[in-house]
Amino acid sequence: MREGSKHVRWARRTATVGGAALSALVLGQLALTGPVAAVPGLSIKTTTGPSNSNAKTQNAVCPTGTKVIGGGGAISGSGLGQVGMDIMRPLIGGDAYSVTGREDENGVGGNWAVTANAICATPPAGLVMVSGSSTPSFGTSNWFEKPCPAGKHAIGVGGAVVGASNSEVVLEDLRIHKNSVVVAGAEDGTGFADTWWLDATAICADPLPGEQRVINDSAYSSAATRSITATCPPGTRVHGVGGEILGGDGQVRLTQMRATTSTVVTVSAAEDENGFSSNWKVRAYAVCAN
Repeated sequence: MREGSKHVRWARRTATVGGAALSALVLGQLALTGPVAAVPGLSIKTTTGPSNSNAKTQNAVCPTGTKVIGGGGAISGSGLGQVGMDIMRPLIGGDAYSVTGREDENGVGGNWAVTANAICATPPAGLVMVSGSSTPSFGTSNWFEKPCPAGKHAIGVGGAVVGASNSEVVLEDLRIHKNSVVVAGAEDGTGFADTWWLDATAICADPLPGEQRVINDSAYSSAATRSITATCPPGTRVHGVGGEILGGDGQVRLTQMRATTSTVVTVSAAEDENGFSSNWKVRAYAVCAN
């Protein structure tokens, strides 16, 4: 069943232009209602597929007895700003995190590869995945929020842009709030004539021990590429990953959004082949816990 969505350009993009960049902002330790023990079996599984110019999907599979609690991916190789990670989400059942890469309508001359990254753990208390979809729209940009069930926190996010046969609609944002996730997309610089919509998946659980959210922004400029990291405080590790592009207007694509170490989330993006004259930046989200 489709759920409600918003079809206008985001006010938050305008607001961020004049605001000061967030810098390693730790959003407070949350009140704990779950177990006080650390989440057991925590591991990061990473797999990279073949390098060629075909659309491709890569799955990072969790070890037996564990489930996906977060994840992300990366694109490496040629034409980074022309290859979109259009689908990044856990598979049904929570045994793997899946990333799909596709070229834009102009294609890429060289080869590129998809990396999938799964954060796995023995299922924490209350673990559940909930999904929803926005209403199909002709809008140039759109966003969709999926809340967690009452009393649970969002620890992981998945999203997809649906409707185009290639990367003509850019998956820009996969944000993790305390009790919900937000997925956003925008048509690329040449537009898209048909309807499209967003799928969002929230990985939710009872509050984790020592749970904190760390957010960090890159510089705000018109550079061709940007990258930023969010680092968990001492004594905590990455449990969930999120990222977003601010100000890209569909002409900037995510090239990396994943846990690059057990304590660091890295988010990177690149302008498309035509470049982009306006300023933009990327934001990294790390859900950290004991």
